[in-house]
Amino acid sequence: MPPRTRSIHTVQQLARTAARAVQDGRTVLVRCNAGYNRSGLVIAQTLINLGQEAPTAIDVVRQKRSPSALNNRLFEEYLNTGLGVAYLLADLDMLT
Repeated sequence: MPPRTRSIHTVQQLARTAARAVQDGRTVLVRCNAGYNRSGLVIAQTLINLGQEAPTAIDVVRQKRSPSALNNRLFEEYLNTGLGVAYLLADLDMLT
């Protein structure tokens, strides 16, 4: 798998694992170096997996973490598009 698709797949796996833990009543901590983009992406995708719409999940992350959270526009686009679709489209440019 190319790095981009591998990264998206990893986010999907982490979000599924976090969503299952929340559904089981456990507390989940998601952390990255700065705590704004990568962890925000996993948290927002977890919220989406739990039934939130993407814009709502993004807003929740920004309200709870910081207005600067998810300031990476590509990550926001991934969430709004759906990580499954982003995964399929991520490396199409390599085919041309």
